[in-house]
Amino acid sequence: MSPEDLTGFIYKSHAAALQLVQISTRERDNLLLEIANNVKKHKNAILEANTLDLEASRDMAVPDLVLEWLKLTPERLNNAIECLNQLANLPDPLTLHVGINGYQRVPLGVVAFVYEGFPQLGLIASAMCLKVGNTIILKGGGEGTHTQEAIAAIIKDVLVARNFPEACVSSVPTGIALKELIVQEKYLRLVIPYGRPSFVQQVSKQATVSALPISMGNCYLYLSASGKLDFAKEIILNSRKGDPDAVNAIDKVVVHRSWCDRGLGEWICRLKKQGLVVRGCAETTAYFRQFLEDNDTLIAEMHLDANAQAIYSEDIWGQAYLDETIAIKIVDDMEEAIAWINQYSSGHADVLLTDSLSERDRFVSRINSSTIFVNAHSRFSRCSKLGDSGNAKIALGMSSLKTRGASRYPGVIDIYALTTTKQVLTSSWSQ
Repeated sequence: MSPEDLTGFIYKSHAAALQLVQISTRERDNLLLEIANNVKKHKNAILEANTLDLEASRDMAVPDLVLEWLKLTPERLNNAIECLNQLANLPDPLTLHVGINGYQRVPLGVVAFVYEGFPQLGLIASAMCLKVGNTIILKGGGEGTHTQEAIAAIIKDVLVARNFPEACVSSVPTGIALKELIVQEKYLRLVIPYGRPSFVQQVSKQATVSALPISMGNCYLYLSASGKLDFAKEIILNSRKGDPDAVNAIDKVVVHRSWCDRGLGEWICRLKKQGLVVRGCAETTAYFRQFLEDNDTLIAEMHLDANAQAIYSEDIWGQAYLDETIAIKIVDDMEEAIAWINQYSSGHADVLLTDSLSERDRFVSRINSSTIFVNAHSRFSRCSKLGDSGNAKIALGMSSLKTRGASRYPGVIDIYALTTTKQVLTSSWSQ
């Protein structure tokens, strides 16, 4: 496909978006319900396509982590179907406006979702875009081609049957490189990359279109002097239970120095018994030597170098591990903790444990994170349940403050994040 043909391909999505926004909310919601029903009806065909992808990916030497993300179990597919049903019951954000001279929510237009693994996220992202009147272009990794095509075909069948523009949901044609897609500024309005941090960073750097990168892991927890060790352990373990992706996994812990005399060593041992591999700053490593005694294997797991100093680099503190590793940093006070977290955290979700109101206020006002949890669990739920209040949250993931071109804290990427606003000004003057 030539550059002109690619522009024409995206223009079809742009034209479809102009038509989609004219379709009523009820019709778009009914479309989502029909897609959910058809996905459920053809669930076995999707799972068979996924099996083909898994077998081919093993021959392609796809990393184990991506293979785990690619695996589409019946439970994962059912969760995606539930997300679609929940989306259909959410209020339409496009109906929200403020007064006569105010702001009105409008669709973005054409959105590109580029991702590694996670075939069910292509389905959820498509439904979220259709809900608010956006069209979507899907660009999955080569490892998930069969699954993506099977899901896209089901969606297209429903679109055609209900007289929606077929280009509302499109897959990038074979042979189009990712870097060619993400520079199509004329009609493409937003790129959402999801996958390993290296992949997300690469897409965000190369895109000339606005990018909303989804962050995963590298969340920090600060345990202040007045916090609780047992609660910290509970939050850390709970944050890692996301399936298949632990979006808000806490893999960095900043601890107030006073805990060295109040059970920190035993606490680290309990974390290790839960299967976590512990890394530490130089001071954490030196402190922990007294707990080694007959178990010298702990030294390697604390990642000491030949000079008995802890490995100390951006790779440890500034990158998500995406495995069972956790790093611990000892600090003198909250000021040092805030500076450290702001330097190395991914900036999408950080946790504070404290009983001090002044510490809480200082932390919340100075931490550069889109979401801050104070004495609360940070586990991310992609599809929350519809409660008695009629509220639910359907989200692709979490984005950080560091999103290029953003003037706000993006936080949760839900249907509201897939809209923008226009201001409507009405004059009181009349002829």
